[in-house]
This record gives sequence, structure tokens and C-alpha cells, in this order.
Amino acid sequence: MGLVRMATPYTTQSASTSHTFHFGSTGVGNRIVLFVQSYAGVSSVSGGYDMHEWTAHTLGIRMYSKIGFGDSSVTVTTTNATDRIFIWMYELDDAEVFYTSNTGLTSGSAYLSASGLPTGCTVLLGVSVYVAGADNSTASWPGGFTHMGYTFRDWSDGGSKRVWGSTAIDEGVSGSLSLTPTLVTGLPSGSQYAWAAGVWGPNPDTTPPSVPGNLRLTAMTPTSVSVTWDASSDAGTGVSGYGVYKNASKMADQGGRTYTFSGLTSGVPYTFEVDAYDGKGNRSGKSLPLTITPIDDRTPPTTPIVRATALAAGSITVGWAEPHDESAVVAYGIYLNGQKQGADITARTRTFSGLTPGGLYTIGVDAKDLLGNRSAIGSKSVRAQPDTSPPTVPGSVRVVSATQTAITIAWDASTDDNVGLEGYGLYLGSLRIAQVGPASQVFTFTQLTPGITYNLAVDAADELGNRSAKAVAQATTLEDTSGAAPPYEYVLYDWSSHRPLDSLPLQNVSFELALGGNGQLTADIPLYDEAYTVGRVEAATRSERTMLLVYRGERFVWGGRVVDPTDYDSETGELRITVEEVIGVYGLRFVSHTGPRAGTLAHTEIDWLLEQSGGDADKRWLTTAGVPGTLAVDREYRSADYSRVLDTLADIAGAPGGFEWWVKPSWDNLADRPRMELRRVNRDAPPNSDLTLEYPGNVRKYRRSTRRGLATVTHGKLSLPDGGVLIEKVVRDDLHGAGWPKLEYAHQFEGLTSPQALKDETQRAADASRGARMVFEFELAPGSDVRWWEWELGSNAQVVITDYLYPERPDGAAGLDRMMKVISVRVTPSSDGGEQVTVTTAELTTAVDE
Repeated sequence: MGLVRMATPYTTQSASTSHTFHFGSTGVGNRIVLFVQSYAGVSSVSGGYDMHEWTAHTLGIRMYSKIGFGDSSVTVTTTNATDRIFIWMYELDDAEVFYTSNTGLTSGSAYLSASGLPTGCTVLLGVSVYVAGADNSTASWPGGFTHMGYTFRDWSDGGSKRVWGSTAIDEGVSGSLSLTPTLVTGLPSGSQYAWAAGVWGPNPDTTPPSVPGNLRLTAMTPTSVSVTWDASSDAGTGVSGYGVYKNASKMADQGGRTYTFSGLTSGVPYTFEVDAYDGKGNRSGKSLPLTITPIDDRTPPTTPIVRATALAAGSITVGWAEPHDESAVVAYGIYLNGQKQGADITARTRTFSGLTPGGLYTIGVDAKDLLGNRSAIGSKSVRAQPDTSPPTVPGSVRVVSATQTAITIAWDASTDDNVGLEGYGLYLGSLRIAQVGPASQVFTFTQLTPGITYNLAVDAADELGNRSAKAVAQATTLEDTSGAAPPYEYVLYDWSSHRPLDSLPLQNVSFELALGGNGQLTADIPLYDEAYTVGRVEAATRSERTMLLVYRGERFVWGGRVVDPTDYDSETGELRITVEEVIGVYGLRFVSHTGPRAGTLAHTEIDWLLEQSGGDADKRWLTTAGVPGTLAVDREYRSADYSRVLDTLADIAGAPGGFEWWVKPSWDNLADRPRMELRRVNRDAPPNSDLTLEYPGNVRKYRRSTRRGLATVTHGKLSLPDGGVLIEKVVRDDLHGAGWPKLEYAHQFEGLTSPQALKDETQRAADASRGARMVFEFELAPGSDVRWWEWELGSNAQVVITDYLYPERPDGAAGLDRMMKVISVRVTPSSDGGEQVTVTTAELTTAVDE
């Protein structure tokens, strides 16, 4: 690194205006540095050199440089013919950047300084001395440099004159440079010398490229898998290539963005990843892993269901959901009146234009999977004309039966004048709780309250969303005094389309709302029950594609995504399903860098994340709510940070001051559908729930634990005047509860070199963290006054206890009476004694224990 070679300097005895210096081929990408001394002016230098310095004097030195591409010569053109010209050439490697330079004419000291230099910079120094009537043999040169001087020819023009030049080099400079030497000593009195110096060095690029995104499957055989991914970006030297990994082992580095993994075993799952690297060898983090099991798939995809999505005079737009396939669907064939329309497409929508207005057309779609299997063609007949007319109102709505907790209604079918029925909406009061298919003309409202009169309704919708007026009915459930469970309804929704699928009478249901978005529901599906249709069971077992919404009467009280439908007991015929809060999927989303977000409020950070992540279907499910008085946060996210800090939404939002978050069910009145509200609760100043938990009293029993019930995550950030940035994650859990928090990882960026800065920021993050000192679990006595859906997680509740552990005080006050934090609410709707509610609270420390 540094000096590659110094060429034999150029001089001539023939006066000319054109001087060509042949120095031999240089390495591509190396820097060529020229020092030119001429008694005549220089009008041009061939080859695109930049001139950095010029000492404007007869003794002057001009300093040039460029990045070479195999150059072997240079031509210098002077303003007058001269034979008094000298050219030195130096070739440097790893010197992509020019940093600084200086020049001067002096009999004393020269000065050159620079700071912020990367490791391995090179300093070149050119010196020219003109001595009249005397020798220069007694001159000496500065220490610390390699002397590369030359004594050249004499001229006789009225006296003895001698011109003497030299260039020196210093390699391996880093950080800062300050030179104030006397370059030439021992010259005759009054002699002067000209000098020019420059600093070149490596590109200081240490920033890796962005993480490759959207790693996806493109082809598969029983023994191979082909993948592709979106391009990474790099602000420095640019992306040079990508590394591909199978089961964490790197298979290759390559320039392209597709790769085929061969030699795989059919039926065995493999995990694939990809990273990016730049010209300096910096590597990004790995992409989100893609797990694929290659199979011998000979089964075609299911038939696409075609729906009209937009109509105009002479125009038809259709869409369809992705059909199920054992491998993956990769393309679709499009048909118009039975004729294939060009090549297959990958989009799930198609617009036909230039049609005859009002003409009737049959549009077909088939699906092709990775192994080339094609489905049957799904077709739809549509007229190419605008359609704003709703279907007819469902006819003759009637009550078929009523029990203590269920009402069944039936109706006559509706008709539509163009695109056809999408299905029927079922309403309990003003709330649409289900959407059934066009073939259904009967529906059972379940989990109702005994002895209550309900307003029921049904409407019809076509595929364009035109809805008919409602047909209404009124019915009363039978009286019941046996303590039956409160009314609950479990409704399946398709995640991507946001369409309700059907109601689902589950058994053994229990769900929990908890801080940190960790809510969960477990339930049994009795497959032997004749009330279950194939469609219901199939929808409930589509992992990660189906939402389960819980209603209590007309109130939407919980929502989550089916994640584990695989626990089946063949003896009982029951399928156990697990559903998690919808917010969990956002933790896996990659959010593109959009620049600094300084001085923002922590809750607006979440709003921003939601705006940048997910698709339109995701945003329909999720909204946010802030907390007044939230402390301001100064954060600058860089694209390289995202692969780490977006592990979970809770982590990215963990700001100074701290907060907890949870998912609160809400209703979108504008679109008339359910959604989840991401709710922030300030950890330092939680709201008051106005809830009193009293034992004996409304609490049937309680248990106490001294375990640390909350794992607290706190992010710290440090910005220094020189631009350094530190972002760290501190995790506090049961294992580390008795001492300092565990520093899980710390990342250091440019300019941050102080170990004390890291220590100080770790202390700040530790002081800001909160852990649970003691956890209380209260089982409430069932009753109509237990309105758990009105309590807010993270809020304070008054806990009053008088028993053997906390005996009554001499003044008659309760043994324990203080505020605690509500951290979870667990509800079991189907218990024999009615709705069972369990509230978990925690006492919090105010500082880190030592």
C-alpha cells in the first residue's frame, strides 16, 4: 500500500514546446502523481490530470494527479520552447482520494497539515532549487522522508548555473498530519527553494451495503430451489456482489441477483439467506431467512376465483386471490372469451380495455406453480359497463329458531344485474359480525345473552362493493338463570382481503391481553360437530392467513392471527388452534430508510413505521394512538440500522422516558369494520384505570410471586459533536434482575471512540429501565360489574388486601393498600360459572438494583 514505483525523471537537452514523458504502463485504478518544473509556462497536460498546486515563480513546481487506467505516458505542452523542464512521476496504490495539499517559495520552513485521515495515507513532497554561481553539494534534506533527489545538467549562459530537484515520500500516515520542517539546509546564503506537497489515501468507506430485501422463491424441482432478491444499495464504492447461504453456510459470492441451489433432498426443509458486499469488502447483514422444502409437486393449484373489481364503458378490471398450491404459484394465464391473452403474468389483477360498451365477456384465469402444473380455468361473465347498482334486498327474513344463547334466521336470495353476488352481511344491531357466501341463506347468531331482544339484519353485496339496503328482523333469546357464559361470537376474516368468512362456535376458549403485544387465544375446534362446514375448518387452519375476531355481543373485544392450527387429538376429534395478536407480524417488516427524524415524539415514530411498512390490507387492520406528554426523542436512523432495530416494533419505539404498548380492539366507523389500535402507555406516568381490586371483595382469590414478571427493553442513543452515533439495546429479565442489566449488543459508528461514552450511555439506559419487583394475580368473582374491556393495560389499579399475609392495621385500615400496574387481563368466556376474568398486576422498582 502506498508507493508502487518512481519512474526515471524526464529532462531534455532539446528546446521544444511539447514534452512527452514515457514512464511505462501503470496499474488500472492506481494514482499517478506528477511534479512538473519548467522555466516556461505550462499550457496543458494530456490525459485529464487535475492540478492541485502551483508555485507561481521561475523555480515553481506544478503538482498534478489522476486515477490511471493503464496509462504509460503523458505530454506536457509549454507556452515557449524550453529545454529547462523536469518531470517526476510517482505511482501509488490504494490512493483513491485526494485529501489536501500546499505549496510555497521559501528559504526557511514549509507547512502542511491535515486531519481526519484514514489509515495508510501517502505524502509526496517535491522540491526545486536554483543556485547561481555556486555548487549545491553541501545541501541536505529533511529527516523522516526518503530522499529521492537528482542533480541535473548545468547550463552556461554567462556564468555557472545549476538546477537541482528532489522529491520525498512519507507513507502510512493516519489520523492527522502536521509538517513544519526546513526542507533544504546548507544552501548558499540568500538561496530559495520552491516546494509542493500533497496527501492521497484510501477511500474511508466502512459502511456496508443495505440488506438485500424480498428474498423469494422463483422456481423449484424435487432437488433444487431457485431464488431472487431485490437489489441492495451502497453509498460508498457501490455494491460489488452478493453472498448466498444455505442453512447458514455460504455457497457462493456472485454479481447477479438470482441463484439456484441444487443437490437438495426432496421433502427436507432448507433455510436460505443472502447478504451484499461492496468494493471495500464491507458486508451487509443477512436478509430475512427463507425456508423452503423442495417437493415433487404434481398437484395443480386450486382454481382461481375471479372477481370483478372495476367496470366502465368498454372496460373490465378483474382480480383474484392467490390459489393454494403445494409448492407456490408463480404465474397466471389470462383468457378472454376462451382465448389466451399473451404470455402468463405474475400480477393478480388484469384490466381489459377497448371492449364494446355493454358487451358481455367471459374472463378466465388459471394458475401455474413452480413445477409447471396448471390449475383449471376459473371464469367470470361480466358486462363492460359501469355498475353502481346494488343487489336486490334479501327477501322474507324470518326467525327459524331461538335458544338461550343463539338465534337462527333465514332469508330469500338476492339477485344482481351484472357482476353477481359476493355474499351476505349479517348484523347484530349496527355491527356487521359476519359475511357469508352467495350460496348461504341461513345464519346462526351464537353466544348471545339469555332473555335479551336483539335487532338482526342481513344485506347483500356484489363484487364491486355495492350493498343493498338491510332486511331486518327482531328476536328474543330464551330466559336462562343457570349462569351460562356471556355472549361471545368468533368470526374468521381473510387477512389480505379483509373479508369476513364465517362465524366459528369454538370450545374451551381462553384469551389474554398483555403489555408488549403478547396477547394470545387458544381454543378447540370440535371437528365431529355437524355445525362445522368444510369451509369453516379450512379457514381456521390457514396459518398466518386468517384472522380470528372475538365479539362480546355487539362489541369487538379481541383480534389476532391464526399461527398454530396443528395440535389435533384423534380420540376426541378436536383441533387446538393458537391465535396471536396481529401486531406481531409487524416485527418482521423491513422499513426503508427515509432520512433523519430529529426531535420527534416517540409515538409519532410508530405512526411513521406503520406508514412505511406493510400493504394497504395491513394498514386497514392497524392504527395508533399516542400519549400526551411523551418525551421528545432525538434519533437518526441509518439504513444499516434497520436489520437490527426492527426485530420488533416494541424495540424500535423504546425511547428515553420509556413506555409500554399493547393492542386495543377498535372499530373503523368510516369503513364499518374492525381494526387494532396500537396503544402507548407512558411507563413513567401511567394512567389511572379507576379499578379497585379488593380481597376479600370483588377478588375471589389471589396469588403473589416475587419473580420479575416483566422483561424490560430499553434503547439508548448517543450523538456526539463529531457525528458519532451509538445505539444499544439493554434487556432486563429474571436472570439479570438482581444486578446490572444485560448489555445484549452495542453498535458503534464513526467518530465514537470513547469507552466512557459507552459506559455513560449504558448507565443511562439502565437507570431508565423498569422491572417488576412483585407480581400479583387476581381471580375476580364473575358478575355483571366486571367490565374488563374498559380497563387499560399499563394503567394503575388500587389494590386493597386484608388477610393473613397482610393483616388489618391497628387503625382498621387494610393491610395492603397501594397502586399497582395492570400488565395483563385473561378471560375465559366458557367457564361453568360464567365469564372468568383474571387480572395480573405488578409493583415496579424505581431504579436498578445493585
